[in-house]
Amino acid sequence: MKKMLLIIVLSLGLLALTACSGETGNDAKTGGAATASSHTAESTGEAFPYMGQAELDQYLEANAGKPTMLFFWATWCPSCKQQIPELETLQKNKGEQVNLVALSVDESKGALERYMAKHPMEVPVYWGNQDLARKFKVEAIPTLVIFDKTGKQIFSQAGVFPGSMLGAMVDKLNQ
Repeated sequence: MKKMLLIIVLSLGLLALTACSGETGNDAKTGGAATASSHTAESTGEAFPYMGQAELDQYLEANAGKPTMLFFWATWCPSCKQQIPELETLQKNKGEQVNLVALSVDESKGALERYMAKHPMEVPVYWGNQDLARKFKVEAIPTLVIFDKTGKQIFSQAGVFPGSMLGAMVDKLNQ
């Protein structure tokens, strides 16, 4: 299993496309739950609930038994916009087998709200901050962080990943 995960990780690293670079776009003073969206998180009833380290830990514990893919993104990032349709297809086709989380690191809550009003997503969207991005060493976006069924982080890589690759990863994580 470890050898196969290593092969997958290396393959993902080689096939990952260029990501947006630079700051992740949010700071501690702007973190907080957003209040308007077309997608509501099922756990809190809030649109764009805040997700810091404590909230992520709670999410992983509450959703143990399925792997989790945490996608750091921002509304201004062209590469992130390329990744979104792949995530939505993954949610539609394999949502029963994996937890998908789109964690916005936009500078302002308003930017996220305006984007989501025009481009609703089927993937659960949360509001993140620099602290969580730093914890996972997010230096470019989009960045995908993957947790196994127990909530242990097993992968982190910047880039845009084809849907077929994400689907294969979900299949491997569920073996």
